[in-house]
Amino acid sequence: MAFNGIDVRCSAIVFRRGAVLLVRRAHDGMVVWTLPGGTPREGESMVACARREVFEETGVSADPSRVAFVLEAMAPRGGRRRLDIVFLVTGLEPGAEPLAREPGVEPRFVPVDQLNELTLLPPVAGHLRGLLQQGGYRYAPYLGNLWRPADIPGARPGGRADQFR
Repeated sequence: MAFNGIDVRCSAIVFRRGAVLLVRRAHDGMVVWTLPGGTPREGESMVACARREVFEETGVSADPSRVAFVLEAMAPRGGRRRLDIVFLVTGLEPGAEPLAREPGVEPRFVPVDQLNELTLLPPVAGHLRGLLQQGGYRYAPYLGNLWRPADIPGARPGGRADQFR
């Protein structure tokens, strides 16, 4: 989904015993690794998008409840710009094993100490290691959709105040 030239993406960090869930993809003739995630559908919340994308790409049921970080990526010569809300997953089902569910996407738990050996896009290996070392305690709360027409006097659905959604 693009907003004023900005592609919005929702990703999730799933840790298990010193490893992080990544997906391996062939991209422009090379192998790259990414956090599971994708683009929200119309009317879908960011957390619902992250939950759906993790399941679609890995078969793992996840509860993305906290924002680990937000990142921005821009093409070096301008043009494409991406904003990625990266959620931290809690409550991972014990023994959950990733399954390849999409063509060309291979999910795998990768030991965090091996991340430097991979082409990780975007390059967040250091942030993942730091987050794991902190026990996931450094995070930002996800407040979700706070729009409530009744909170603004005179607001009505579809009215001028809807611009604040």
